[in-house]
Amino acid sequence: MCRINLSGRMKAICIGGFTLLQDKEKGMDEKKRLATNFNAISFDAIFFNISSAFLDPSTVIPSFVSMLTNSPILIGLTTTIRNCGWFLPQLLVAHRVEALPYKKPIVLWAGGSLRVSIGIMALSALLAPRNPDLSLVLFYLFFVILSFSDGITGVPWIDIFAKSIPPERRGRYYSLTQFLGGSLAFGAGFLIKGILDNKDLVFPNNYFIIFMMGFILATASFISFCRVREKISETKPAQENLIEFLCRIPHFLMNDVPLRKLILVNTLVRFFFMPLPFYVIFARENLRLPYDIVGFFVSSQMLGYVLAGVALGRINDHMGSRPVILITGFATALQPVLALTSYWLYLRGYPFILLYTSIFAFIGVTYSGVWVGIFNYLLKIAPEEKRPLYIGLLNTVTAPTTFLPILGGFLINRFNYTFLFVFTFAFVLSGFLISFTMKEP
Repeated sequence: MCRINLSGRMKAICIGGFTLLQDKEKGMDEKKRLATNFNAISFDAIFFNISSAFLDPSTVIPSFVSMLTNSPILIGLTTTIRNCGWFLPQLLVAHRVEALPYKKPIVLWAGGSLRVSIGIMALSALLAPRNPDLSLVLFYLFFVILSFSDGITGVPWIDIFAKSIPPERRGRYYSLTQFLGGSLAFGAGFLIKGILDNKDLVFPNNYFIIFMMGFILATASFISFCRVREKISETKPAQENLIEFLCRIPHFLMNDVPLRKLILVNTLVRFFFMPLPFYVIFARENLRLPYDIVGFFVSSQMLGYVLAGVALGRINDHMGSRPVILITGFATALQPVLALTSYWLYLRGYPFILLYTSIFAFIGVTYSGVWVGIFNYLLKIAPEEKRPLYIGLLNTVTAPTTFLPILGGFLINRFNYTFLFVFTFAFVLSGFLISFTMKEP
């Protein structure tokens, strides 16, 4: 009897020990998965940030297109396409991925299409001397594919990010990715300036090299993301048809006050898109700045992005997302004011180049602040099972702002740059003031 009891106790101890060992192994495996995902997603973002400097829609792309056409509307179309491609697909993508246990395959498919498009855009630039119209058409075609491919990856990528990096480690993620990626992108701006300033690299060879560098770095980011070990979603809402999905949206907007305010602020702040592709053209045509100044603008933007990423990441961790949104709104409202002030100084013969270059630093602050502030705020208020819907809803509702650069081109043709900058300031300032009414989740 004693032997039986002893045997049973030993069995229990063995089973308990085996269970503890399994739990320990699971814990170690989970730590390894988190570490792998942190590194994979971080370097994905770092390489993508650097590649974005060579494909920047507010500096490099408008500068390239302006070599093929003088139309302000066509030049403004570059920023519209880039942002429209990011925003418009996201609500439909949210409906598709909401019930999927794994989102990674969609990111891989769309991300691969994005990289291929960059490569073909680079090749299309080489056609410019022989057939500039064909070069422009091909460039726009694959720029559209690039932009919409990026938009398709948006919802699943952010969902994977939220599952893979715990909230307490996101501040470290923002600081790491924006400091490293932004610092290297800052250096990329000087490289772009050197390429454009090189007399041996005539158009379009200079832009071909710039775009190919963007392609290589974007491919490196794709390879890094392939290492992500996605965890299955803990909740799996039932898949519903598209009509039912869309009919739920008014319910969410009516019953979620923080979401409504966030959408309103996000929409108004994004009026900074309206003059975005024209700051470079304004510098060249109205301020008589040299052609290769584009490189300095890129570096200034990346410097603002880096410094804001480090600072805003810490503010988000210690004070919350609301202060980040306030800082972002203020930095965005300054941009058209600085443009008008620089023009005033130029007309009177005073130094203005540093002041005008700082516009692009504040554009970097805006990009960083939208991600760190607005998207973190959204992830805090969104239930896990509805996270794709909230992400898609925020981006799709603000999609009309993507057409603002076209409106900006129209305002320049109909009025002038001064009217454009004042018009932009009025809307962005409204968003900044409304953000004071938001509460920290």
